[in-house]
Amino acid sequence: MADRSVDVPFVDPEHGGDDGGTPWAHDPVFACSGEMAERMRAHPWLDDALGAPEQWPAVLRTTVSMVLRSKYPMTLTWGEQFLMLYNDAYVPVLGDKHPAALGRPLSEQFPEIWGAIGPMQDAVLRGAEATWDENLPLVLERGNGPEECFFTFSYSPVPDGGQPGGVLAVLSMTTPEVLGARRLEILNDVGAVTASDPEAAAAGIAAALDRHPSELPGGRVWLSENGATRVVATFGEPGPLPEAPTSVEAPTVSGAGRTAWLGLGGAHRSSHAVAPQREPAEVAAGAGDDRAGDILGLRLPELRPLDDPHRRFLEQLSQHVGQRLEAARARQLEADRAQALADLNTARTHFLSTMSHELRTPLTLLLGPLQDVLSGRVDVLDRPTVERLDAQCERLLAMVEDLLEVSRADSGRTTVHPEPVDVQDLTVRLVEPLLEAGERAGLTMTRTRRGTGTCLLDVRLWENIVLNLVSNAVKYTLEGSVHVDLELGEQLVLTVRDTGIGIPESQQPLVFQRFHRVRAHEGRSIEGAGVGLAIVADSVAALGGEVALESAPGAGTSVTVRIPVRATEAAAGTATPSPRRLAGVRAKALDLVPAAVPEGVEGPQDARDGPVVLVVDDNVAMRQHVAATLAQVGRVLVAGDGQGALETLAHEEVDLVVSDVVMPRLDGEGLVAAIRQSRDRPDLPVILLSARAGSEAAVSGLGQGADDYVAKPFSREELVARVRAHLELSTLRRESQRRRDRETMLAGVSHDMQTPLATIANALELLGSLGIADLPPEITGTMGRSVTTLRGLVAEFLDWSALATGARVRVHVEELDVSALVADVTWPRALALTTEAGAGLRVRADRQRVLRVLANLAGNAVTAGAARLWVVVDLDAEGLHLRVRDDGAGIPDAIRARLFQPWTTSDRSRDSGLGLYVSRESVRAMGGDLTLVETSAAGTTFDLRLIPGKT
Repeated sequence: MADRSVDVPFVDPEHGGDDGGTPWAHDPVFACSGEMAERMRAHPWLDDALGAPEQWPAVLRTTVSMVLRSKYPMTLTWGEQFLMLYNDAYVPVLGDKHPAALGRPLSEQFPEIWGAIGPMQDAVLRGAEATWDENLPLVLERGNGPEECFFTFSYSPVPDGGQPGGVLAVLSMTTPEVLGARRLEILNDVGAVTASDPEAAAAGIAAALDRHPSELPGGRVWLSENGATRVVATFGEPGPLPEAPTSVEAPTVSGAGRTAWLGLGGAHRSSHAVAPQREPAEVAAGAGDDRAGDILGLRLPELRPLDDPHRRFLEQLSQHVGQRLEAARARQLEADRAQALADLNTARTHFLSTMSHELRTPLTLLLGPLQDVLSGRVDVLDRPTVERLDAQCERLLAMVEDLLEVSRADSGRTTVHPEPVDVQDLTVRLVEPLLEAGERAGLTMTRTRRGTGTCLLDVRLWENIVLNLVSNAVKYTLEGSVHVDLELGEQLVLTVRDTGIGIPESQQPLVFQRFHRVRAHEGRSIEGAGVGLAIVADSVAALGGEVALESAPGAGTSVTVRIPVRATEAAAGTATPSPRRLAGVRAKALDLVPAAVPEGVEGPQDARDGPVVLVVDDNVAMRQHVAATLAQVGRVLVAGDGQGALETLAHEEVDLVVSDVVMPRLDGEGLVAAIRQSRDRPDLPVILLSARAGSEAAVSGLGQGADDYVAKPFSREELVARVRAHLELSTLRRESQRRRDRETMLAGVSHDMQTPLATIANALELLGSLGIADLPPEITGTMGRSVTTLRGLVAEFLDWSALATGARVRVHVEELDVSALVADVTWPRALALTTEAGAGLRVRADRQRVLRVLANLAGNAVTAGAARLWVVVDLDAEGLHLRVRDDGAGIPDAIRARLFQPWTTSDRSRDSGLGLYVSRESVRAMGGDLTLVETSAAGTTFDLRLIPGKT
């Protein structure tokens, strides 16, 4: 380094100064406070490449003096070795490299980043422009392993005369700001996650964290369920995270992998970080309450030390994640609560609807015969009717008893009254009617019993168990077998096994709940309140036993009840079923499988020749009642459900259907939909009978396409009146449809006849003009008149067709001379014509249509036997009148009121019945009118009023 004079005073270190302890204590360059000034005063410069400070170039001494006095981080690298001279503010950048870095080459102190900053230093040293970099990431080794740091700095040249001198670096370390901004963005992204359940929230949190791989390379989310945790979401590259702990109280670091477990318990928990290690980190955050908590496992970036800011960030992250998961749980809890309330409401509504059906059906059957007696239609009820009434009363009583059992169980008032019972004999007597019902239905019904003796047992509760299980087996077994097995030993074991429709696995946990009904339409009936199996479960529990169910759809069901019993000595008064209970069992058996099912009901002979009514109901008694009621209307057919009704409709001509709504296989609304979609009779009238009363139920039924809706209980008179009304409406609809079909056909035929008529007319005209035909004039004249008549008839049909579709008759109005118009009419030869047409009068009308109107009136006069016809023209304030009078027999009273309606003819007429209808509509289209003035045995007068023209 060249010797240069310096302006800064120098104190020889050999002589010392006031300090005396440092070689360059009085060098003005270092004459300032601070650690680095003190170190430079004491530094052995003579041993370094820079040499004695008094020999430094002036620019070096000046720059070092400025650097030492600056509060901003600065370092001066001098010469081609880039020897480091820095101030106090720069010390934190060096970390453990301080103080050894003083006077040493930059490349030696920062070899890990020299590849990035070396070329920049060299370029600036050799005269390049100053540089500026903002938030430049550099991986430094500062004594705690490699870490990523961020800097904003500028390199400025410090020239030494004309030679390279050094590079002044003014910089700030922006690592806290950069990492703080990144971590704040992560927290904001996590805080923005909203979800309706924890799993969705976990997925949203994982997606939010996955957007920040520089800070969170990967991880997993564990959710706590029933005291255990499971992974529900993964993001990034989570790496080999260990098994999550069952609970986390506070952040910890464990093992060589520096695995930290942070709490997700919320803002109330504080985190205290464990001393950081330099290994790549795996961090997990978990709930810190007493239960097994949700856990977030994170793999931290390798270049981030687990310092205090980092630990605070992880604690905040754990709080944010925990809050999001708890919020999702709260939403799910609220949704579950709302769903539970909705399910309760649905169950309540379904129960009320079912009970309404269950109550209204027997009430209808009770009220019918009673009203017959009260109204005087019958004086006394016969024995079969009374037996049916008794069966319905037993049915109502059984329903009341079931509801009371449920009420007692819900209120905890179920009491057990054990008494000596021969349980084998009791069970046989209970199930006998049900076994007979199954045999009537074609099922194989078997029973086995093992063990004999008397035991202490509550008869009422045992009856509840046996009757509900066996009746369900018969109800839901359409073919196959039902087996009842009873074993008496240390336990009383009852097994009821069937080959019925089975229960879906998803429904099995619910079948013993109140009011739950398996959604199946393949039973013999869908009647019932949905409490039978619940009563079984309550009764078994009250007896200290247990019940087990095995079932599979299509493979049947097996229910086993085990009850602990205590044997006792046989007593003379051993309990038996009450007569009332046995009567209820017999009624239930008849409900399931009737003794006989009539195929129809015979009514009076005149009724049997009338319309055919199909009655559809799964309840045999109700089906018989409705069929007997409607026997007076016509022939009655019956079906047990909607599917059976469709099979009947496929081969029977039915005029009306009366159907229940609630039925197995296919219900009433499904039947209506099937009929409306059929090709044969989509308009077949259907009346629905339902226990659901109220306008909403009626609207629902009518909305499905039913023609009427009758709520139970109903009177015989009401049902008969509604059936007759809809039969009449159906007849009118069919007649109207036939008329429309006929009108469509005639319109088509009339249209098709125009072309051949035009051909014939043109041929006749050609024959006449060329004189080719060797025919007498009378024949050609007759042919011409026939063609004209036929043309008029076709024109009538076409006009009527247009009018039938709502269109108006087309007219071509022009100024016409009235006298010439009357003269051009083809009047019948059978009439003596007298005309009084005012000379010079003109009219605005369609010539061809007026000619056809007058010809039609003349033809009607001939049909009425007239010999003379008068046509008188008159003009007044209302218009121009052509009055046509004949001396015929007049118009019959029977058709006078509908004279101008289509298809109106008299016994004397053979025309289409459209003439006067089309004539009047044509005249009205011209602005006039055609009216009947008078008619009698002396003749008839019509008034044709038209709009007068200019005279």
